[in-house]
Amino acid sequence: MLPDIDADQQDALFGAVGKILGLLPATPLYGPPAHCNRRGLTELGVHTIGAMAKRRMVFDPDHLSVKARAASMDVIEGLRYPGVISSHSWSTPDTYPRIYRAGGFITPYAGDSTGFVAKWRRHLGWADPRYYFGFGFGADINGLGAQGNPRGADVPNPVTYPFTGLGGVRIDKQQAGQRTWDINVDGVAQYGLYPDWVEDLRKIADAQHAGDGTQIVDDMARGAEAYLQMWERTYGVRPDSCRNPGLRQDVAAVRSVVRPGMGTEAVLRAVGQPYQRLGATYRFCARSATRASVPVTVTFSRAGAVTAIAFS
Repeated sequence: MLPDIDADQQDALFGAVGKILGLLPATPLYGPPAHCNRRGLTELGVHTIGAMAKRRMVFDPDHLSVKARAASMDVIEGLRYPGVISSHSWSTPDTYPRIYRAGGFITPYAGDSTGFVAKWRRHLGWADPRYYFGFGFGADINGLGAQGNPRGADVPNPVTYPFTGLGGVRIDKQQAGQRTWDINVDGVAQYGLYPDWVEDLRKIADAQHAGDGTQIVDDMARGAEAYLQMWERTYGVRPDSCRNPGLRQDVAAVRSVVRPGMGTEAVLRAVGQPYQRLGATYRFCARSATRASVPVTVTFSRAGAVTAIAFS
């Protein structure tokens, strides 16, 4: 199992690689710790994060020192800025709940299937219920990041081919010339085996607890939407009012600000993110004098203009 990489492991990894390849000079002699990255986040760093937020850019604290990362999250929280992600597990567990609370998004390092399922379970406990939850992965495959090892063909719950992948796609073993790829014996040997890896996650999660296989795949299928919703919030769109009762507007107020002909962006600016957006409809929550939650459905034309608003 590949756990989240901690600060000591990060330094040790690059130190070992540098030593083997002869890329590092003679190791200097340091006094007693702490002596690595003692400065933390500088004033220039604080300015940079603020400037990124002003430009609606997404900030990733991965690869910072623990001290600098904690200080950077202080800045993010002070700005009340949701545009923050951890892209491939080069943060530390103290930071993950803070990213979720800010309204950010996390894609843990992919690695082996068993380790990733364990990470998913931990992140379920950290996730903030005020925001739509989806789960991604950071492969880091373009660099030196190790990819998922095979579990073996003799495990009790191997991936069986063909299987039904995301979106109902039928997936069989890939072939390249005379080479046939099998996630059970090859692991994630190339990009094209990630659908097989997701199926392996499903197998492992289901074996640990019935039904969890469906949940982890569903959470990953929602990953792109969760990322886009995080980015939407960086542009000042309020979180959805169904998950956040304090953001609900009166029915009369919603009726007055959402009018026929409005575009999707104008609706988002008026009432915040929808709880659900499927096809030509957005669903929100409002309130009335007698009901704490009144479902609202806004219907759009093919051109993206409001055609109807209904309260139920």
